[in-house]
Amino acid sequence: MIPLYRDEAALEQIFARCEPVLEGVEGGGELVLVDDGGFDRTTARALELARTARHPTTVIRLARNFGQHAAVFAGLAHARGAAVATLDSDLQYPPEELPAMLRELSPEYPVVSGYRANRRDPFLRRTITRVLTRWLNRKTGVTLRDFGSMFRIYDRPTVDLMLTFTERHRYVPAIVAWLGVPIKEVPIAHQSRAERGSHYRIGALVEMTLDLVTGYAVFPLRALTTLGLLASIVGFIGTVSFALYRVLVGGGGAGTVSAFALIFALLTVQLLIVALIGEYVGRVYSEAKGRPYYVVAAASRVCDGRLVVEPAR
Repeated sequence: MIPLYRDEAALEQIFARCEPVLEGVEGGGELVLVDDGGFDRTTARALELARTARHPTTVIRLARNFGQHAAVFAGLAHARGAAVATLDSDLQYPPEELPAMLRELSPEYPVVSGYRANRRDPFLRRTITRVLTRWLNRKTGVTLRDFGSMFRIYDRPTVDLMLTFTERHRYVPAIVAWLGVPIKEVPIAHQSRAERGSHYRIGALVEMTLDLVTGYAVFPLRALTTLGLLASIVGFIGTVSFALYRVLVGGGGAGTVSAFALIFALLTVQLLIVALIGEYVGRVYSEAKGRPYYVVAAASRVCDGRLVVEPAR
């Protein structure tokens, strides 16, 4: 299953590299493509290539751009296989690694994840992933080398469990960790990104990080509560100290600069607290509206050159 976004030019390579892999799967495999609301001909081109492919292909188009993880869940909802693999459209995760990963799938390990032993990404992206991996390892109790890897194979019971989630802010690796299913990591040959680069911009990475922090922990609220308490204590001590100095010593500087510095420090802490509370309140508001996680505009399945319109799921 591959989420797509403005990936018309990449589709020929995706079909060419995935076709021999799918043909080698016992019982056959199916390619599931999800167009995440791009404005190019990704869906049309995918259907054109699917008509000549030797394997079944399901093409889903979302009504608009809902984001990578929403597209992944749309693909999982339409996938039919006893095992479902997810990978990115830039093929940094080589699909040729899938057969080896599939052999590791078992009742003991219902999820197999490929970790990027020699990651070919910019320094900032690697750093963000490394920090999030360490934090999520602590929060979930699951120890993984590469928490952010989307190159995974799930068995059908795990997929069915994932589809029971109804929250609007979903991060696939964290959801799987929350389920508590054993995950086996295998090293993969991570490849350099294509010239078109990543569709994940800094803004999206920041938003995803905020979603993770506010969605899987309340420690930021507790940390800022502690910080606010400490600031209040410092403010009280400072105020008493200024007052005693004026009474006992008299004269000297008026302390205006120090007083303003103390006030601004307290205001900064208060603004941080309000901003973080706003993030949590906004999350609650978003969940309370109860809107669907994604909307399918069209879903089609092509098998042996025949196109069948699929019901949206």
